[in-house]
Parts: sequence; C-alpha cells; structure tokens
Amino acid sequence: MAKPIQPTPDNEEPEDDLDVIVPLPRRAGGNDSELDEYIHLGEPKRAQEEDLFEEEPETAESEEDAAPIPRIERDTKLEEEIEQEKYVPIESLIADVQEVGQSLDPVRMYLRDIGRHPLLTAEEEMDLAEKIRLGVEGEEKLETLLHGRTEAELSDEELDQKDELELQVAQGRNAHNKLAQSNLRLVVSVAKRYIGRGLNFLDLIQEGNLGLLRAVDKFDHTLGFKFSTYATW
Repeated sequence: MAKPIQPTPDNEEPEDDLDVIVPLPRRAGGNDSELDEYIHLGEPKRAQEEDLFEEEPETAESEEDAAPIPRIERDTKLEEEIEQEKYVPIESLIADVQEVGQSLDPVRMYLRDIGRHPLLTAEEEMDLAEKIRLGVEGEEKLETLLHGRTEAELSDEELDQKDELELQVAQGRNAHNKLAQSNLRLVVSVAKRYIGRGLNFLDLIQEGNLGLLRAVDKFDHTLGFKFSTYATW
C-alpha cells in the first residue's frame, strides 16, 4: 500500500523523489476504497454535462421515446461540511482519534506534520492549477522537441527552448506537490468520518491520499469549482 504523501518543509525545495514530487500526470494505482465516495476520481457535473452535448448518431428513436439522461446531484451540504472541517485544529483531530482507541503516536506525528502546511486561498489554488497545466503542456512540448535526440543534436536555439521547458515542467511538479500537500487535511476530514468502524485510521488516510492525487490530476480550475468541492464531489 502506498505511503501517505510526505510533506515538504516550506523553506526547502522538494527532493527529486516519488514520495515528495508527484510526476505529471501521476495516475495512482490501487483499489478504490469507501473513501472514493467523497475523495472522488470523477469530473465535476459541468464537465459531465458538456459531454452530453457531443453529437450522437441518429437513431429511429424519437425524443419522446428516448430514456431520460440521469443527472447526478452534488451533495452541497456534505461539501460545505468537509470544507469547514479542514479548519479544525490538529489537536482536535488527534483527540477524535484517541477517543476510539486508535494507535495515537504515528497518527499524532502525521497530523502535526501535515498541519505545518497552510491551507490555500481560492486564488492560490487557481495559480497552482495553472502551473500544473503548463507543466503538463511543457512535458508534451519537451517530448516533441527532443524526439529521441540527444543534446548534442540540438541547435543552440533548441537548447534554450529545452531549458525553458524543463523549468516549466519543474514548476508544474512543485505546484502539483504543493496543491496535494495543502489538501492533506481534506483526506483527514473525510477519513475521520470512518473512525469507529473497525478501520485503521492511517490505512484510511493512505487510501484517501491516492484519491487526492487523482483529484489533483483531474482538477480543472477553469470550471469554477474550489478544489475541495471538486475532490469531494
């Protein structure tokens, strides 16, 4: 089972390690857990609705006979609850875990570790999401530029372009990592709902972190959703 995301100190550059910097785009493996009910892998409703406008092949069925397209309603009350729980003090979360007899020392260490990372404003989320998008775009352009060639085969202009794209990719990876780290409390706020059901809290967090990584990969800031809404939908 994957390890929880390891937070990176704010005053240090992330190390080049898969546990710290998540490659762009990372598609986490593993089985879906109960947490995927809330740490969701799917697209927000708007994205799904846009797909409905794609042309469909004509059929003999009339509009009256066609089965209605089901609409999935968002649980806005749940989204708001989880959004607010992100602001619960770490010590309160530790107390909740302790009440049900979970192994406290590793949980306390983990919660205090993630508590060092400040929550993001909506504007900061948008900025990070844009850098992630540019990072993915930079990887594609870099692959096209190199196309199996070595640096010795590149012109001076292409070498300059390569350096710029590599910087763009690195910034995207750092943004991906920061967006994930700053939302680790989101995973905890969902996992807390399963305390007392015979499930190990850290196991829940590990599974939830996989869902969080998928949500970061799929987050489309142009749709107008906050990340917590997007990830818990």
